[in-house]
Amino acid sequence: MSELVGRMQTQFKTTSSNLLLFLGKLFSGLILGLTFALVAEVMLGYGEGESIMLLVFVTTIIAGLFLRLARNWSMTVLLVFDLICILVGMLLRLYIMVAPDA
Repeated sequence: MSELVGRMQTQFKTTSSNLLLFLGKLFSGLILGLTFALVAEVMLGYGEGESIMLLVFVTTIIAGLFLRLARNWSMTVLLVFDLICILVGMLLRLYIMVAPDA
């Protein structure tokens, strides 16, 4: 009986860590997809909220591609990737704020 409980605890631990890793990858993919979808919306000249289908389609495609790309990543690699994305985003925000009005 104690062997069964030990196996269940081990299985629960691996399952919950795998679920947490998948949810982290999904969240990162959705944020990345939403960012690219908003950039595409601005580049195509649509107004805000004017093209919901484009927003949903691009977000879904980019999130799916990211999940496929990050299939073998560990939590450490995912966190480093997220940190790099945050730093690049902050750098672009700084560039936009410093750039002269056009």
